[in-house]
Amino acid sequence: MAGAAASFGHAKAEDINWRQFEGASIVWAYDIHPYADAVAAQLPEFEKLTGIKVTPELYPDDAYWNKLTIQLSTKSPSWDVVGTGIQPAWDLAPGQLLEPLDRYLNDPKLTSASYDYKDFFPALRDALTWEIKGGQIEAGRGQVWAIPHGFENIQLFYRKDILDKHGIKVPTTPPEMSAACEKLKSADPGITPLGVRGVRFWSSIHTAAISIAKSYGVHDFVVKDGKLETGLDSRESIAFHKDYVEMIKKCAAPSFANDNWYQVVDGINSGRTAMAIDSNMFGFWNDVAGKPASGKIAFAPPLRAPNGKNFESNIWIWSLAMNAASQKKGAAWLFIQWATSKQVELNGAVAGKLVNSPRASTWSDKVWLDYAAKPEFTNFVDTFKSVQDRAALAFTPRVGFAEAMNGWAVAMQKMVNGADVKATLTDLASEIRSSM
Repeated sequence: MAGAAASFGHAKAEDINWRQFEGASIVWAYDIHPYADAVAAQLPEFEKLTGIKVTPELYPDDAYWNKLTIQLSTKSPSWDVVGTGIQPAWDLAPGQLLEPLDRYLNDPKLTSASYDYKDFFPALRDALTWEIKGGQIEAGRGQVWAIPHGFENIQLFYRKDILDKHGIKVPTTPPEMSAACEKLKSADPGITPLGVRGVRFWSSIHTAAISIAKSYGVHDFVVKDGKLETGLDSRESIAFHKDYVEMIKKCAAPSFANDNWYQVVDGINSGRTAMAIDSNMFGFWNDVAGKPASGKIAFAPPLRAPNGKNFESNIWIWSLAMNAASQKKGAAWLFIQWATSKQVELNGAVAGKLVNSPRASTWSDKVWLDYAAKPEFTNFVDTFKSVQDRAALAFTPRVGFAEAMNGWAVAMQKMVNGADVKATLTDLASEIRSSM
């Protein structure tokens, strides 16, 4: 990690004064996540560089998102920098709860010339830039609301040893997955065939469900007669949910309704689970040399509709944003800038933590590519590249995202528990329309 200190310690004469907020103390809040670990491991270097004390506050996934909403909506100044994604930021920005970052990026006294904002992949920069009109989000131009810190695409990853042992081919569609799961359960009842999130929270929708649904032609929202309208009760949505719910019933663990990504990761690492559909880096982390699953996890594109030509993969962008109520914005910006800098991103990647760096420079760096292409990571790099070619944000930019997607997650549980698919989706769509 000494590279970060070296990079910043030998700043050019025209660089910013990194000690201009010396003595400040800030709080950085984030999900409990290896991406957070990547930054936390390097915090002593930031504090040495700037004289700013950073206190991390890290929380489990669903608890974090609820706490984030409460902290910012009450305009509490106790958190200065927060981890967020595109979708939660849609709900937070219109209420002036997030600080726009343009003036910080464009201030030569606050932002180093070597920061190179354009080094972030264009799609990620664009996704975090929007304007607010009439209380709604218009993407593609406007203000910068957060800085990419890491990102994910959705893949199917699996235990090669388990599938090879039982002669099972990697499934490509939900019906194929259902058939593979039945074969696995017959061969070894002690194995959970498929790990997938099922909690009553939007995080269970943004991975497997939305990626596969998109290949069926499902849209969370569509424009109809010039107005925004939900597409969750469409013919395509009914077809998708019938296949998906059947797959969950045959494949997922009995604990599905309580399973978040922590359970998905643990299952695939321990070998209690044969396959998983989730963020691609989970497989990578469990392939690391010395871990029980090292070299046993391989990667494939996410499932697609049986009659679909292509798979689809949603992206999630972990980002760092500034609390608009922070009373230490200058120090907060220096931390965001440092944490998303080229060297800190690269350090996190080669430490095996920040796997999907949002910076193009990381993906052209020989040190990272040599590390990620080690035999224990099987086909991680090649699959990442092929999936990333089709990876895109699957949700429609809008305020009210969380409420609608939480409702979708609740409806999914109802259908898995036996509720009629068409009737449940009709009720869900009605609830969403009433809130629009």
